[in-house]
Amino acid sequence: MTRPLLRPFRLSTLALLGAVAGCGGGSSESVDMGQGRPDLPPIVIDVEGPPVRYRITELHVPTLEDVWAGVPVGHNVDRRGDACGVPDFPGGVDNALIDLSTALTSFEPPTAPVDLQAAIDTALACPPDAEPSVCTRLDLIVTVTSGVGLTVVSIEDAEGASLAAPFVGSLDGSGNLHATAMEFTLAIPYQAPDGPVTISLRVRDMRLSATVTTGTLTNLVLGGAIHDVDFEAMLMDVLPRLGDQPTFEDVQSLLAGLYDVEVELTCSALSVGFTGVATAVAAPATPE
Repeated sequence: MTRPLLRPFRLSTLALLGAVAGCGGGSSESVDMGQGRPDLPPIVIDVEGPPVRYRITELHVPTLEDVWAGVPVGHNVDRRGDACGVPDFPGGVDNALIDLSTALTSFEPPTAPVDLQAAIDTALACPPDAEPSVCTRLDLIVTVTSGVGLTVVSIEDAEGASLAAPFVGSLDGSGNLHATAMEFTLAIPYQAPDGPVTISLRVRDMRLSATVTTGTLTNLVLGGAIHDVDFEAMLMDVLPRLGDQPTFEDVQSLLAGLYDVEVELTCSALSVGFTGVATAVAAPATPE
């Protein structure tokens, strides 16, 4: 028996718990329950400490070498074993992005490779005042608010725009954080010959895990699935602007065997996973 990708009832229950858990603090934003579902009221929790903001300073597309080394490379996105003819990685992990990223960097002249990892590294290290012709900065700010029995997590950019609306998770006594969001938007700046291009990845059913330590989030793993409609629309828009990079037809032939997550009983989503590290940053100054 097949199981659907999204488990909205689980997140709904957690969010409702968060909304009634107390009145000591929490998020001022509504909880995004996904397309076609009304947002829940702002989460209010009994706060044990102030919100802590972390900027992701390292974000990696795992490699096959990471798989062989036994390090975490993603999550069990569909919460099942092998599906769609694509075998899981050890531990039931789904991350077809590993195979796709490897293939995208393997094109030979005259087709130029697409190196997502290089683009991410450049964007994360880009100074805030850099010229767009040099690089475009990528800021991913993870905010963690700990409460009684619950933790509220959100992801924003440097201007405070929401990339993953506040979602509820758990934080145990060893600092192990686990949370699930309905959606996370990762917009990767890519330096094309004619200027910067944004590779926007709309990750559904996003699972986040990390170890919370003083001043850092370590062992950070983000995993989820990108629906084929979203992914292929992005490729058709972006690839023609990358100069000598592969055409949509080149990449489409790769994707045919990589959609490994079932949505409404069809193999129509690509599992993705990223690992990383985040460092605590100060809250933005409050306008006077």
